[in-house]
Amino acid sequence: MLLKYTFTPAIVRALMDIEAARQAVTMTVLPLPVAERLRQQARVRSTHYSTRIEGNRLTLVEAEAMVLTERRIPGRERDVGEVRNYYRALQQIEAWVAQQTPMTEAAIRRLHALIFTGPRARPTPYRDGQNVIRDAATGAIVYMPPEAGDVPGIAIC
Repeated sequence: MLLKYTFTPAIVRALMDIEAARQAVTMTVLPLPVAERLRQQARVRSTHYSTRIEGNRLTLVEAEAMVLTERRIPGRERDVGEVRNYYRALQQIEAWVAQQTPMTEAAIRRLHALIFTGPRARPTPYRDGQNVIRDAATGAIVYMPPEAGDVPGIAIC
């Protein structure tokens, strides 16, 4: 079905306003501290929500505190470690992008090791068994990925 549009003067003016706003945003250079703070906030939120879907119990405020300090939460060491390691992995990706490092299978395995065992970890093999993603609050299964052997092209080490 082919739709026809009529460009009225009001629509053309609105489109020109949108384009002018887009150009203003594109041409705006953020001060370095502002840009870095926005990147940090994006990393913290990505870390929090990505680990949360995997069952991490830290709040967004706690996750931010954990990546910015060396503070510990008694009884939550696993959650704290997971958040810190995930955040480090995001920083590593940014460093590789800045260095124009190619994303290889070895790099992906290195990231996996960073997330699951920490900064001194060696590259790890892919999963060799079934896992699920559960809602942290209810325990309900949110996503069940295919079994490891059913994923084409994965070499299990």
